[in-house]
Amino acid sequence: MTTAFTKTCKFMPLLIIMVVATFFLACKDETDDFTAGNFYPIDPNAEEPDTTTVILSDTCWKTPISVTKAIDFNQLFTRYSGWTGGDATYSVPLPDGRTLWMFGDSFVGTVNADRSRPPGAFHRNAFVVQDGNDLTTLTGDATAFMEPADAGWWYWPGHGAAHGDTLQVMMFGFKSTGVGGMWDFAYASVDVVTFLLPDFTLLSVERKVTDPPVNYGACLLEDGGYTYIYGMEKAGFQKFLHVARVSGTDLNGEWEYFTGTDWTTDPAASARAFANVSDEFSVFKHDNRYYLLTQHHILGGEIYLFDSDSPAIGFDRKRTVFCTPESKEGNLFTYNAFVHTQFSTNGELLVSYNVNSSVFADLFKNADNYRPYFVLVKGWE
Repeated sequence: MTTAFTKTCKFMPLLIIMVVATFFLACKDETDDFTAGNFYPIDPNAEEPDTTTVILSDTCWKTPISVTKAIDFNQLFTRYSGWTGGDATYSVPLPDGRTLWMFGDSFVGTVNADRSRPPGAFHRNAFVVQDGNDLTTLTGDATAFMEPADAGWWYWPGHGAAHGDTLQVMMFGFKSTGVGGMWDFAYASVDVVTFLLPDFTLLSVERKVTDPPVNYGACLLEDGGYTYIYGMEKAGFQKFLHVARVSGTDLNGEWEYFTGTDWTTDPAASARAFANVSDEFSVFKHDNRYYLLTQHHILGGEIYLFDSDSPAIGFDRKRTVFCTPESKEGNLFTYNAFVHTQFSTNGELLVSYNVNSSVFADLFKNADNYRPYFVLVKGWE
C-alpha cells in the first residue's frame, strides 16, 4: 500500500540475549524450513480466527480520535516459525514493493501450538522481509543478522531507507556497562550499514559516532532535499530530541546538526529540540505539517502525538492517541511506539508498540508476551 505521507521514523529495542544465522530469502518447502513464515501448526479443533474489527475505547484519548485493532497485522505477526518475537519493530518500504521489518532482541525458531515457547536461542537483531502476506526471516551469522566488528558489542537497529538497489540502515552498537541485570547496556556507536538489494548483500559499515550522547537514527525523514536524522539524548529520567540532517539521501554524507536556530557541522552544538521522547519515536510529514509520535518516555503506556510547521522544532498541540492495555496486565510493559506510514491509508495511522515482561520466564509461557502489536488511529490530525 502507498500513501501521501512521506517516510516515518523511530527507534530502540530492549531485554534479551542470543542468536540469528546466514543470509537467505525464500524456501520451496516451508514445513521444512522455519525461516519462511507461512507454516503454522494446525489444531483441527480450533475455531476460525476472529477477523472482526475491534473498536477500542478508553478515557485515555478524546474524540475525534478513535482506535481499532489492526487485526491483519496482529495476525501476520503472530508467528509459529522463523522470527517469533522481538522488539524495535522498524519498517522500511523497499523499491520492489516488499517491506523490510527490523527487530532488536528476537526469538528465531518455533512456537508451540498453545503459544508457549520452547527453550531456544535469542538473537540480538533480526531482519524479516514481508512480501504480501508472506514473511521470510533473513539469517545472518551465529548471534544476529548483523554483528559489529567490536568484540563484546552487539547491534540493535534504528531506522532505514531504501533507494534503487541500495538500502541503508542505522545500527546502534551496544556494550555492557558491567552493572549486571537486564538494563546492563549502553550506546557504543552509531553506524550506517549499506546493503545491495534485492538480496541484502552487505556493502559497507561506516561508523558515524563512538560513545554517542544521542542515538541519531532513531528516526529518519526525507523532506525538501534533505534526510533528517532524529535522535534521543538521555539525561537522568529525561530524554531530549536532537535533529541532524544530510543533503540528499546518502546517510554517509556530511551531517549537520540543528542548533535551535541554524545548522552546523559541530555535533557538540546540537540543541535539545524537544523534551521527553522515548528511545524510539516517529516523525512524519502530512499535508505540509510535521508530526511527532512518541510513547511515554519511562515505559508508560500512553502514546502521544504533536505537530509543527518545522521538521526540527516547535512540536506542540499534544494529544493522547492511545494507551496500551497490556501495560495494565501483570508483569507486562510496553514501549517505543512507531508509525508505519507506508501502511497508513484512508486517514488512519498504523501504529506498532512493543510488549515485554519484567519476568523473563513469561516470554516462554506465552510468545505473545514479547512481540509487537498494531492499532489503527483515526481522527489524529
